[in-house]
Amino acid sequence: MSHSNASRVTESLIDVSRFPVDLEKIDAITPDPALVDAVVRAVERKTGFAVLHGGNALLQARGLDIRSEAGAEAVRRYYEAVFRAAVARFDLSRYSPVEVAYDRIAKMDVDGYNRNQSFSPNSDHTERREFVTTKCVHFDAATPFIANLYGPNQNIQGGLPMICDTRAFCADKGLDAKALIENIPNNYNVAVKQEYCEEILGRYSFALDVDLTNDVVAVILLNEVVGGLAHAATPPEPVDPARPARRPIRHIEFQVATTADLKTWYDFYGLGLTQAVDNTAGADDAMFRRYHRGEPASSVVPVAR
Repeated sequence: MSHSNASRVTESLIDVSRFPVDLEKIDAITPDPALVDAVVRAVERKTGFAVLHGGNALLQARGLDIRSEAGAEAVRRYYEAVFRAAVARFDLSRYSPVEVAYDRIAKMDVDGYNRNQSFSPNSDHTERREFVTTKCVHFDAATPFIANLYGPNQNIQGGLPMICDTRAFCADKGLDAKALIENIPNNYNVAVKQEYCEEILGRYSFALDVDLTNDVVAVILLNEVVGGLAHAATPPEPVDPARPARRPIRHIEFQVATTADLKTWYDFYGLGLTQAVDNTAGADDAMFRRYHRGEPASSVVPVAR
């Protein structure tokens, strides 16, 4: 673990159990301004990301359990409220390289280990399909800020979220960020080209050693390719292959108003917008290994339990 990575995580780590909240008002919750301030400072003024944890401690203080669906859902909705309050302070025109209409914030629930069936993250723009979540070094397309909410996992080891500082990589190499990425087949995320991945993973990336079995953790990220950070995950595997395994992820993002707006974003990066269909690649397929299996972490940064 490098000192710089540990320092960056310390700057970006936010224990939500230290801030007052009335979870009984989860349908109309107003996050504490000090908590929102902390997220804004981390994402916009410091490291480009914030890591929210401590949802389990928040629930335990109220006699609730993160491993119950009601408990986990309460924490997820709280994190979503924090995300919405934080990004409302950002001027999106400063972070999007194209003039498009981001008309809403959407959320979607996926399994980060098993195949997702008949699924579309934005059904008004894309068709429903079968897919496996992307775990290579990547950006989510056409959304300047995202939040990924991980956990609580069931019978999973690994699958740790990774931060990949492509912003520093491009600056150090004098590389135009527009040349950094490529399409992922049958997927609306975009991957960092393989020719850059080894150095990015070796020198510019780290995994967050968060407790995803006993907590829900949110990673809020400046996601735009130009000026932002990529993300990935270490390979998730079942602890006991004979038992069912789940890796719940709630993804929250800005979405554009029309397919034409989506195409404008792809065109800016010199990428074609093509329809994604069912991804039927098996676990031993080369495409699966490239985009979906997970990445080795050059360093793992512990997060306080």
